Amino acid sequence: MRIEDVDTFWFDKAEYNNAERLFYEGITRNTSEAGSSRDIRPPVVITVTAKTSKKNKKHNTMAENQQLLYLNPLTMEANYFLETLDWATRQSEAQLDPHLTRLLNRIVEGIEKYLDKNPTYIVPKSTQPVPNEQEEAGTSSAAANSSSASATSSSASATPDEGVAFVPPKELNKIKRTFSCSACTNRIVGTTIAKAVAHLAEQHPNPNPNPPNSKPNINAKVVNPPKAAAPPTKQEKKVATVEARNAKSTVQLPKKAKSMVTADITNMFKEKYQVADKLKVLPEYDNIDRDLCELISPGFADEPIRIYKFGSRITGIGSCSSDLDVFVDIGNNFHIFEHRASKATLLKLRVMRELFVASNKWRIINVIEQARVPIIKTCHLSSGIECDICLNSLGYCNTNLLKYLFEVQPLVQYMCIYVKTWLERCKLSEQITTYSMALMVTYFLQLNQLLPSIATLQNDNSNNAKQFVGPWVANFAQKSLSDLKIHQVQVTVPMIKEYMREFFKYYATFNYERFAVCPYLGTSGVAITKLERRMPQKYLDYAKQNPETTLQIRKPMVVQDPIQLNHNVTKAVTKITLQTFINFCAQTATLLGEVPTIVI
Repeated sequence: MRIEDVDTFWFDKAEYNNAERLFYEGITRNTSEAGSSRDIRPPVVITVTAKTSKKNKKHNTMAENQQLLYLNPLTMEANYFLETLDWATRQSEAQLDPHLTRLLNRIVEGIEKYLDKNPTYIVPKSTQPVPNEQEEAGTSSAAANSSSASATSSSASATPDEGVAFVPPKELNKIKRTFSCSACTNRIVGTTIAKAVAHLAEQHPNPNPNPPNSKPNINAKVVNPPKAAAPPTKQEKKVATVEARNAKSTVQLPKKAKSMVTADITNMFKEKYQVADKLKVLPEYDNIDRDLCELISPGFADEPIRIYKFGSRITGIGSCSSDLDVFVDIGNNFHIFEHRASKATLLKLRVMRELFVASNKWRIINVIEQARVPIIKTCHLSSGIECDICLNSLGYCNTNLLKYLFEVQPLVQYMCIYVKTWLERCKLSEQITTYSMALMVTYFLQLNQLLPSIATLQNDNSNNAKQFVGPWVANFAQKSLSDLKIHQVQVTVPMIKEYMREFFKYYATFNYERFAVCPYLGTSGVAITKLERRMPQKYLDYAKQNPETTLQIRKPMVVQDPIQLNHNVTKAVTKITLQTFINFCAQTATLLGEVPTIVI
């Protein structure tokens, strides 16, 4: 990546657009008439190159010090893209998505057509003197407003209210992505490009009055310095930690989540429930099955192939933006369990990847091999549905369990749709999965005697009817609630809001340090330290043979998968995310009609 100087740009460029060259020739002509070709610079031109000579390094330095850049969202995005492309060209095994190639061709053609129309170039704001090199680093606005470089000959006469602000390229580092300004110690300057430019143009107003690196006054005299206090005891440290945690300001529930909680949810359920219900069975799914079999079969000619769909779309809590999860069984491996994908599984995944890349019916998005369950993220082009392809059957088994719970107790489905929407509006869906929340809803209703424990369903199943995936029992007895002597709740909007209030109240006061969310046992007070002792013999035997694959209980939050008993589905949740989740649950319970009190 280098910034080319305008004086050499056109001599090195093989092809160029006529309108663009006229623009630069006009700048050169204007600067020569002014008698100072180095005081005036046009907006920078960014190109990708593999090597940088000494001469180019000199031009690069000059451009950094003197040239100005129009700060537009496209400017920043194009800069990021070129940096990424430059990085990709340096890789030893550079690979290119065919779909991306077609998009790049369209972008280039679009730019050429646009430039052929001889567009009017941007007029910069004027008219303050350019600061010297020492002042430029600290006063970006002077550089932004002092540029007399104009895109057309009429720019010199622009009034202060006309045109747009230009900034030095190095100022981009202060406002990239989050638009936080490093010069002002992480002060957020706005959510738009316009606000970021205004901040730079105002020479960083209102800086942080207490910068973290401020030096103490070494000349201050200390009168009667206090004696060194005794080191705090373990109990005092624990109390101080709790007090510090409670003293932290509570993160406020996002406005979108508040509006959802306080609004009438009838219309929300009318829309989301109907959409989720339709997504369970779509004719496009048959086309996906057919195209997937046609694609994969040539790569595994001697092995049988079966397609199993699962995930939120199939359970009945999905949305139009939800991915379709697909388990591809190659060679009758449904009952094989791998805690981590084996080399044979990864080899199959790579063979499938090559087939997707060469196909015209699919567009490959990403391949994630390092995950616990490796997946291929791809898009079925004719339907536009994005699919997550995996080689693990337990996701399909989990989906069957949720479908059963939704059918026997419809309240579960409505509550899962509610918390899924709430999670998205709270911007926590990347840290806490929809499946995790579905298990938390299940556990909450088990404690309210509205659902059976999963252990009960599996124990009622005869040994001959049990199906195993590795050491885990993958199926269960699908009994009715009347057989289980459980009351079915008549679903109404007030009833949903009442249960949701109790749900958020419960998890706002839940002791995550001591207890686990355990739908398998379905009882309260499941101590984390004693959880594994209460697991079936199959789990104990597996844990004894594979001690490194036991349930991860040393985590801020433990929600146990009721099928794969050694999987904590919230193992990736951090302490900060958990605290935010607790705060949001408490605020939501308050908005729903009751202020929760913390139970110690």
